[in-house]
Amino acid sequence: MTVTNETPISVEKHLVGLAKMRVARWFDLAEHPAKLRPKVLRGVDAIARELPKRADWFEVMTVGLDDGETLPIQLSTKHYRAFPCSSCLAVSTVVPAWGFGWHKVFKNEDVYEILSWFLHYARQYIHRSHVASVLMVAWEKHGKVLHPFGSQAISQRYGPIVPMVSPEHALDVAKVQALDAWGHDNRVAREGPTVSSWTNRNTLDPFLHQGVFHFLRAQNLRLSAFAIEAITAFDCVLQSIGAFIRARWHLAAEPTRGQTCEHLKLSSESAELAEYAYFLRNSFGAHAGGSRWWDQHELLDDEVLADVAKLAGSVLSTAADLEPQARSVEPLPQQWGCWLFENFEMVWDAVWFERLAEWQSKRMRAEGATSADEHASQLRGQ
Repeated sequence: MTVTNETPISVEKHLVGLAKMRVARWFDLAEHPAKLRPKVLRGVDAIARELPKRADWFEVMTVGLDDGETLPIQLSTKHYRAFPCSSCLAVSTVVPAWGFGWHKVFKNEDVYEILSWFLHYARQYIHRSHVASVLMVAWEKHGKVLHPFGSQAISQRYGPIVPMVSPEHALDVAKVQALDAWGHDNRVAREGPTVSSWTNRNTLDPFLHQGVFHFLRAQNLRLSAFAIEAITAFDCVLQSIGAFIRARWHLAAEPTRGQTCEHLKLSSESAELAEYAYFLRNSFGAHAGGSRWWDQHELLDDEVLADVAKLAGSVLSTAADLEPQARSVEPLPQQWGCWLFENFEMVWDAVWFERLAEWQSKRMRAEGATSADEHASQLRGQ
């Protein structure tokens, strides 16, 4: 990522066409008025024209990770930094400024509602991808599971009014703002920079990003003594990496858990353990189970759970180290606007945009049913 005054690079027409096809497929299945369809597709054209003009528009998002105040982590990369404050672990990320400034571009309010939200989620995905790397460092170095959202946040926008000098300068400014707001911590000077391979791993790849989520979720469940639920989440790590291997190496079918380990050149014992974890997930975790419900502890003791946890971590880190050999998602793009259209379908799927309306509809119906049940219960009690 660079800050430049050179002529912006335009988005290739065939990429815009593919993006419009993806949006059109979603639109044709969604419950929107047919007359809105061409307007939404013209909105995609407008994004392609507008983003190159905004190549120097950025936003620095700083989040204070709760329960991270005791961690002396100090990370510095081209896209993000992490440092301790007295009340939290702060993470600052530089992301493209896609979350604002679209009202004048999308004249139609319905088009604005659809496409501005997608751009918001796309920017959010980039931010969370960087935070995910920090979360893995927190676990790797300190055995601490942190949540990426936090309860404190600071944002600084850069563009035509406040130009960005450089990402490094913007991250310097963000650090000063965070320390002023959340308190200084002197451990950084004593501890020095944190060294971790996760600062060089590409968590913008959705399979790796998803694997990080499931891995940390599994560790949190394990720490809370939810053993079978933890096994299910650890197996989801292997499932994510299996999907990664199939997509990146163009396999005809998704590999089994054992084949996933073989592809990563892990031991035969690891492959057998992966298949056993998959068996436990299917027999007890992901389904109701056919027998011996109270005897799960006989199949899953603390030693087995620890071994599966170690295996999931090895699968995730090994896959992340292999990712450059079959890279699909560029982690350091020169132009984020072009990057978005090069990865449009990936981002669309990763932020679950196509399913959000369905989820919201089902949630409203469920909440309505719950309210109706509560009302009926109250009537019966009268």
